[in-house]
Amino acid sequence: MTQIFISHSSKDLGFVLAYLKPILTDAGMLAWCSGTDLRAAADWEKQIRTALVQTDWFIVVLSPDAQQSEWVQSETHWALEHLRGRVIPVMARACDPYDLHIRLGTLQYIDFRVDPALAAVRLLALINGTGPDLEPKTRIPEPAAGLDRTTIISTAREADLRLFIELPNGPGGERRVQVRRCAIVGRADDADLQLADDCVSRKHARLTVVPGEQGALLTLTDLESANGTFVNDRRVLSEQHLQVGDLISMGNTRLRLLAIDETRPRN
Repeated sequence: MTQIFISHSSKDLGFVLAYLKPILTDAGMLAWCSGTDLRAAADWEKQIRTALVQTDWFIVVLSPDAQQSEWVQSETHWALEHLRGRVIPVMARACDPYDLHIRLGTLQYIDFRVDPALAAVRLLALINGTGPDLEPKTRIPEPAAGLDRTTIISTAREADLRLFIELPNGPGGERRVQVRRCAIVGRADDADLQLADDCVSRKHARLTVVPGEQGALLTLTDLESANGTFVNDRRVLSEQHLQVGDLISMGNTRLRLLAIDETRPRN
């Protein structure tokens, strides 16, 4: 029986129980995770070491809480050293795999955020070594007429953005912003993209270059701003993927995303 070790933050146990464990168990595999399989009143560290040594595959659940978990970091480090080629990152909530372990950033992850059913098929096919690589069910929308096509960035860390910005006081105009991993948008003097708008918070939102299955993508996250962040007139409540042509609203300022240009890494 194939044994799977699932490394996860305690705050991601619900995801593990709702998705990963049922998928693996129904496929006839033995899935072990600390959230359900640690015995009480026993040496937890010894149990985890034993489970790691006995496992055939290692799945690490990616999330902001996993990045902060010393247990997840330690388990992942061990797996990358001892289970090369059998480590599977699974994206449960938006985060940067590099921030959990630098070598995770070099591995393609399976994304459960958009289409869990398709992600499950990919996961089982990878473990079983069967089935062709499947095309995603969701397609990237075509850009608005007259705008450049979105560039899927092959280098997962940097991008140059071209924006048309309409400020509440003053004429609008184009601006370029370089995003190296992430960029802060806000009213603060040290913001990567500073907006002279009293209705914009000092650190209003974050733009992030996120690794994806077909390259890297640009995302937008509201940083608990006072007046909220909107994309195409819809409030951003979680990480929002951006496409060329999107209209971003912050306070009284409007930003139209005109282009996303690939940036080559520096030697």
